[in-house]
Amino acid sequence: MALNCGHSTIKYLLFIFNLLCSLCGIALVVIGAVSLVKLDEIREISDEYNIIAPSVLLIVFGSVVFIIAFFGCCGAIRESYCMTSTYSFFLILLVIAQIVIAVLVFVFIGDVKIAIQKGFERIFNERDNKLNADLIDTIQSSLECCGKSSFLDWGLNFPQSCCSSGGTAPVCVPYTHGCVSRLSEFLESAGNVVAWVSIGVAVVELLGLISACCLANAIRNSERRYS
Repeated sequence: MALNCGHSTIKYLLFIFNLLCSLCGIALVVIGAVSLVKLDEIREISDEYNIIAPSVLLIVFGSVVFIIAFFGCCGAIRESYCMTSTYSFFLILLVIAQIVIAVLVFVFIGDVKIAIQKGFERIFNERDNKLNADLIDTIQSSLECCGKSSFLDWGLNFPQSCCSSGGTAPVCVPYTHGCVSRLSEFLESAGNVVAWVSIGVAVVELLGLISACCLANAIRNSERRYS
Protein backbone atom coordinates (compact mmCIF):
# COMPACT_ATOMS: atom_id res chain seq x y z
CA MET A 1 0.00 0.00 0.00
CA ALA A 2 1.48 3.36 -1.04
CA LEU A 3 1.13 6.41 1.18
CA ASN A 4 2.03 9.92 0.07
CA CYS A 5 5.16 11.62 1.37
CA GLY A 6 3.43 13.41 4.25
CA HIS A 7 1.66 10.30 5.50
CA SER A 8 4.83 8.23 5.15
CA THR A 9 6.56 10.78 7.32
CA ILE A 10 3.79 10.45 9.94
CA LYS A 11 4.17 6.67 9.75
CA TYR A 12 7.85 6.73 10.63
CA LEU A 13 7.40 9.50 13.20
CA LEU A 14 4.73 7.37 14.86
CA PHE A 15 7.11 4.42 14.87
CA ILE A 16 9.82 6.54 16.53
CA PHE A 17 7.25 7.97 18.92
CA ASN A 18 6.23 4.50 20.03
CA LEU A 19 9.84 3.58 20.67
CA LEU A 20 10.00 6.62 22.95
CA CYS A 21 6.71 5.56 24.56
CA SER A 22 8.23 2.16 25.25
CA LEU A 23 11.04 3.90 27.12
CA CYS A 24 8.43 6.01 28.98
CA GLY A 25 6.67 2.80 29.96
CA ILE A 26 9.90 1.37 31.31
CA ALA A 27 10.52 4.65 33.18
CA LEU A 28 7.06 4.46 34.78
CA VAL A 29 7.74 0.90 35.93
CA VAL A 30 11.11 1.90 37.41
CA ILE A 31 9.71 4.98 39.20
CA GLY A 32 6.76 2.94 40.47
CA ALA A 33 9.05 0.18 41.72
CA VAL A 34 11.40 2.59 43.51
CA SER A 35 8.53 4.45 45.19
CA LEU A 36 6.90 1.11 46.06
CA VAL A 37 10.02 -0.05 47.89
CA LYS A 38 10.17 3.21 49.85
CA LEU A 39 6.45 3.40 50.62
CA ASP A 40 6.28 -0.26 51.59
CA GLU A 41 8.47 0.54 54.58
CA ILE A 42 5.82 2.86 56.03
CA ARG A 43 2.58 1.27 54.74
CA GLU A 44 1.72 -0.09 58.19
CA ILE A 45 1.54 3.38 59.71
CA SER A 46 -1.99 4.03 58.45
CA ASP A 47 -4.92 1.65 58.13
CA GLU A 48 -7.04 4.40 56.53
CA TYR A 49 -5.18 4.69 53.22
CA ASN A 50 -3.33 2.21 51.06
CA ILE A 51 -0.36 4.44 50.32
CA ILE A 52 1.32 1.98 47.97
CA ALA A 53 -1.67 1.94 45.58
CA PRO A 54 -0.36 4.81 43.35
CA SER A 55 3.00 3.05 42.99
CA VAL A 56 1.34 -0.24 42.04
CA LEU A 57 -0.88 1.58 39.52
CA LEU A 58 2.19 3.30 38.07
CA ILE A 59 3.88 -0.07 37.54
CA VAL A 60 0.72 -1.47 35.92
CA PHE A 61 0.31 1.55 33.65
CA GLY A 62 3.98 1.47 32.72
CA SER A 63 3.61 -2.13 31.64
CA VAL A 64 0.44 -1.32 29.68
CA VAL A 65 2.16 1.66 28.00
CA PHE A 66 5.00 -0.60 26.90
CA ILE A 67 2.62 -3.20 25.44
CA ILE A 68 0.44 -0.62 23.66
CA ALA A 69 3.51 1.16 22.28
CA PHE A 70 4.77 -2.14 20.85
CA PHE A 71 1.33 -2.69 19.29
CA GLY A 72 1.52 0.82 17.79
CA CYS A 73 4.95 0.13 16.28
CA CYS A 74 3.59 -2.96 14.54
CA GLY A 75 0.52 -1.10 13.27
CA ALA A 76 2.59 1.77 11.87
CA ILE A 77 5.17 -0.38 10.10
CA ARG A 78 2.61 -2.82 8.67
CA GLU A 79 0.30 0.06 7.70
CA SER A 80 -2.59 -1.80 9.28
CA TYR A 81 -5.76 0.27 9.72
CA CYS A 82 -7.18 -2.22 12.22
CA MET A 83 -4.06 -2.27 14.42
CA THR A 84 -3.57 1.50 14.24
CA SER A 85 -7.23 2.19 15.12
CA THR A 86 -7.11 -0.28 18.00
CA TYR A 87 -3.89 1.33 19.19
CA SER A 88 -5.57 4.77 19.11
CA PHE A 89 -8.56 3.51 21.11
CA PHE A 90 -6.45 2.01 23.88
CA LEU A 91 -4.22 5.08 23.90
CA ILE A 92 -7.26 7.29 24.56
CA LEU A 93 -8.22 5.10 27.54
CA LEU A 94 -4.66 5.17 28.82
CA VAL A 95 -4.38 8.97 28.60
CA ILE A 96 -7.67 9.41 30.47
CA ALA A 97 -6.66 6.90 33.15
CA GLN A 98 -3.28 8.58 33.74
CA ILE A 99 -4.87 12.02 34.05
CA VAL A 100 -7.42 10.61 36.53
CA ILE A 101 -4.61 9.08 38.62
CA ALA A 102 -2.70 12.38 38.66
CA VAL A 103 -5.83 14.30 39.74
CA LEU A 104 -6.58 11.78 42.51
CA VAL A 105 -3.01 12.03 43.80
CA PHE A 106 -3.21 15.85 43.89
CA VAL A 107 -6.62 15.75 45.60
CA PHE A 108 -5.89 13.14 48.27
CA ILE A 109 -2.18 13.70 49.01
CA GLY A 110 -3.05 16.19 51.79
CA ASP A 111 -5.42 13.74 53.51
CA VAL A 112 -2.88 10.93 53.18
CA LYS A 113 -0.16 13.08 54.74
CA ILE A 114 -2.40 13.89 57.74
CA ALA A 115 -3.36 10.21 58.17
CA ILE A 116 0.28 9.08 58.01
CA GLN A 117 1.39 11.76 60.47
CA LYS A 118 -1.34 10.74 62.94
CA GLY A 119 -0.45 7.09 62.40
CA PHE A 120 3.22 7.71 63.18
CA GLU A 121 2.34 9.67 66.31
CA ARG A 122 0.12 6.81 67.46
CA ILE A 123 2.83 4.21 66.81
CA PHE A 124 5.45 6.38 68.50
CA ASN A 125 3.29 6.69 71.60
CA GLU A 126 2.99 2.88 71.62
CA ARG A 127 6.70 2.28 70.98
CA ASP A 128 6.97 -0.20 73.84
CA ASN A 129 5.42 -2.70 71.41
CA LYS A 130 8.30 -4.46 69.61
CA LEU A 131 6.59 -4.35 66.20
CA ASN A 132 6.04 -0.62 66.55
CA ALA A 133 9.61 -0.12 67.75
CA ASP A 134 10.97 -2.00 64.72
CA LEU A 135 8.79 0.08 62.37
CA ILE A 136 9.98 3.30 63.99
CA ASP A 137 13.61 2.19 63.60
CA THR A 138 13.01 1.47 59.91
CA ILE A 139 11.42 4.88 59.32
CA GLN A 140 14.11 6.75 61.26
CA SER A 141 16.92 4.99 59.39
CA SER A 142 15.28 5.40 55.96
CA LEU A 143 14.20 9.05 56.33
CA GLU A 144 17.13 10.12 58.52
CA CYS A 145 14.93 11.49 61.27
CA CYS A 146 14.45 11.01 64.99
CA GLY A 147 11.34 11.16 67.13
CA LYS A 148 8.09 12.93 66.26
CA SER A 149 9.39 16.51 66.23
CA SER A 150 13.02 15.95 67.24
CA PHE A 151 15.29 13.54 69.10
CA LEU A 152 14.12 15.19 72.34
CA ASP A 153 10.92 13.16 72.06
CA TRP A 154 13.01 10.17 73.14
CA GLY A 155 14.38 11.97 76.18
CA LEU A 156 17.98 10.93 76.85
CA ASN A 157 17.58 7.39 75.60
CA PHE A 158 17.11 7.52 71.82
CA PRO A 159 17.77 4.35 69.75
CA GLN A 160 20.65 3.58 67.40
CA SER A 161 18.46 4.37 64.39
CA CYS A 162 18.58 8.05 65.44
CA CYS A 163 22.35 8.27 65.05
CA SER A 164 23.48 10.35 62.10
CA SER A 165 27.17 9.49 62.48
CA GLY A 166 29.40 6.89 64.01
CA GLY A 167 28.99 5.97 67.62
CA THR A 168 26.57 4.08 69.78
CA ALA A 169 23.32 5.59 71.03
CA PRO A 170 22.88 7.64 73.04
CA VAL A 171 26.56 8.70 72.72
CA CYS A 172 26.28 9.87 69.10
CA VAL A 173 25.01 12.80 67.06
CA PRO A 174 21.27 12.29 66.44
CA TYR A 175 19.29 13.40 63.42
CA THR A 176 17.90 16.87 63.98
CA HIS A 177 14.70 16.51 61.95
CA GLY A 178 11.57 14.93 63.38
CA CYS A 179 9.92 12.07 61.47
CA VAL A 180 6.51 13.75 61.20
CA SER A 181 7.93 16.53 59.00
CA ARG A 182 10.14 14.07 57.11
CA LEU A 183 7.16 11.82 56.35
CA SER A 184 5.21 14.83 55.10
CA GLU A 185 8.08 15.91 52.83
CA PHE A 186 8.60 12.39 51.52
CA LEU A 187 4.92 11.82 50.72
CA GLU A 188 4.66 15.25 49.08
CA SER A 189 7.70 14.52 46.93
CA ALA A 190 6.57 10.99 46.02
CA GLY A 191 3.06 12.20 45.20
CA ASN A 192 4.34 14.99 42.97
CA VAL A 193 6.64 12.61 41.11
CA VAL A 194 3.85 10.10 40.48
CA ALA A 195 1.35 12.78 39.42
CA TRP A 196 3.60 14.89 37.19
CA VAL A 197 5.23 11.89 35.53
CA SER A 198 1.74 10.54 34.75
CA ILE A 199 0.71 13.91 33.27
CA GLY A 200 3.95 14.23 31.29
CA VAL A 201 3.62 10.78 29.76
CA ALA A 202 -0.07 11.46 29.02
CA VAL A 203 0.85 14.62 27.08
CA VAL A 204 3.41 12.70 25.04
CA GLU A 205 0.85 9.96 24.39
CA LEU A 206 -1.68 12.58 23.28
CA LEU A 207 0.70 13.68 20.53
CA GLY A 208 1.06 10.05 19.49
CA LEU A 209 -2.72 9.69 19.49
CA ILE A 210 -3.11 12.57 17.03
CA SER A 211 -0.45 11.07 14.76
CA ALA A 212 -2.07 7.62 14.97
CA CYS A 213 -5.48 9.02 14.01
CA CYS A 214 -3.95 10.83 11.01
CA LEU A 215 -2.15 7.66 9.92
CA ALA A 216 -5.25 5.48 10.37
CA ASN A 217 -7.25 7.90 8.23
CA ALA A 218 -4.55 7.92 5.54
CA ILE A 219 -4.40 4.10 5.50
CA ARG A 220 -8.19 3.87 5.18
CA ASN A 221 -8.25 6.38 2.31
CA SER A 222 -5.42 4.54 0.58
CA GLU A 223 -7.27 1.21 0.93
CA ARG A 224 -10.35 2.76 -0.67
CA ARG A 225 -8.36 4.09 -3.60
CA TYR A 226 -6.71 0.75 -4.32
CA SER A 227 -9.73 -1.48 -3.59
